[in-house]
Amino acid sequence: MPETSLLSPTIPSAVLDAVAELFDTAVAEHRTSGVTWAIIGGHDHEQTVLAHGAAGRRELEDGLPAEGTGAMDRATVSRIASMTKSFTAATILALRDEDRLHLDDPVSAYVPEAAGAFDLADDEREPTLRQLLTMSAGLVTDNPWGDRQEAMTREEFAATLRGGLGQVHRIGTGFEYSNTSYALLGRVIDEITGSDYASEIRRRFLIPLGLDATGWSGQEIDAAQLATGHRLADRTDATRFESVPLDSPGVYGAMAGLFSTVDDVASWVRFLAAADAPDAPSRRAGPLATASRREMQQLHRHQPLDALPADPSRASPGFDRVRGYGLGLVVEHFPDLGEVISHSGGYPGYGSFMVWHRATGVGIVALANSKYAPATPLSMQTLRLLQRELPTLLARRPLQAAPRTLEAASAALDWLLGDDDAIADAWFADNMDLDVPRAERRRRLTAALAAAGLDAAALEELRVEEAQVLSCARLRWTVPGHGAEAPSLRIELLLDPRREGLLQSVDTLAVTAR
Repeated sequence: MPETSLLSPTIPSAVLDAVAELFDTAVAEHRTSGVTWAIIGGHDHEQTVLAHGAAGRRELEDGLPAEGTGAMDRATVSRIASMTKSFTAATILALRDEDRLHLDDPVSAYVPEAAGAFDLADDEREPTLRQLLTMSAGLVTDNPWGDRQEAMTREEFAATLRGGLGQVHRIGTGFEYSNTSYALLGRVIDEITGSDYASEIRRRFLIPLGLDATGWSGQEIDAAQLATGHRLADRTDATRFESVPLDSPGVYGAMAGLFSTVDDVASWVRFLAAADAPDAPSRRAGPLATASRREMQQLHRHQPLDALPADPSRASPGFDRVRGYGLGLVVEHFPDLGEVISHSGGYPGYGSFMVWHRATGVGIVALANSKYAPATPLSMQTLRLLQRELPTLLARRPLQAAPRTLEAASAALDWLLGDDDAIADAWFADNMDLDVPRAERRRRLTAALAAAGLDAAALEELRVEEAQVLSCARLRWTVPGHGAEAPSLRIELLLDPRREGLLQSVDTLAVTAR
């Protein structure tokens, strides 16, 4: 039977049931042999996991539960595959923060056998660590080949590099997903630390963050908790799931080698997401500085997507999102959700996904035990279901104006009401009178009021605290015009970039809503 547990009143039971149905149906329709999932608490929640569920079995044999194995549950350990890249990227940044490497150095500065591995034009330079991190080194996309290279030794990898690497575009000119890039980064960690990437990631992140169920091989994991991976055979019923043996950790494990649970991944997500929490600057940095975690979650390389289908006029309406790669993480901006941060994992026998909403930190993790299981669409459907059913859960936090902006706004309203030169002298930046003389500003205000069918009394109703906050340094008031067809009066101000900023613009105009 599927398992669900509600851990917070934040998620009503009816919503939990709807989420569970998404994952249960995927198992019932044989899209995956099993899955375990969790809703991750955001910036405003004490709990790391708000709700959890699981469906299916840890291992199937001829379509039936294998002897001695149990159902998927919260304690189930699964491969997280390419979600491992976020740990490798975080370790590279930690070494950067310690001044033990520089992101704009060529990879061969740390891994000598990489010299000569790239087909460089006469005026081209070898890929840097930054380009490897951001998938912009031009290397060939190596799914599914890279998935089968996990056990490659350092010596075998060195021989591969000596044989040369293929490229699909010039270095630094585009996005191309590359597992080999992260295998190279793992070797950088090996060489700098004098140890190996697995030990370094364990020491820096797994142990300090209490990720006790996370490890690098089947030997590190309690066999009773381990989900067996399954390939998909050419059938449609439960017999399509055929077990896949585990590989041994090697060089390519730096791109996809970790095993984990939904609880441990949820803790990792919370650690990364906290960099965007409102109180992040005052929080203890922990194993990686807040600024470096935030850096991981910025779009460093745009990933071009296909345009939406053209309409009858043969024009496409655009794109359904903006997508790109950060440092070991995917960054996307959706029209409905806003910004989300994620990474998927696909591996022989397994599929996984972690995703969180930047503004709130609320996220989803799904770990499944069949190759390329639909963990990504199921998690995104869950995120949208939460947004639809619990709109406050994913509500974007309102922008806050800086105290200096509020002070300047009060002065601006006083000047608009009274035309006091002393106020303008104190608060207008030096560009203001050069751009628009004060007398002309008064005429523009009078004209805008007249066009909106208003008089100066409308200004007396304006309050600083009621302004629309466009940024911490920009405010706007909109006053409806007098009459159904009348335009509205808009007043907008912006401070200059100095710490003790002055007003660099105060615009008054009549605008017609569209």
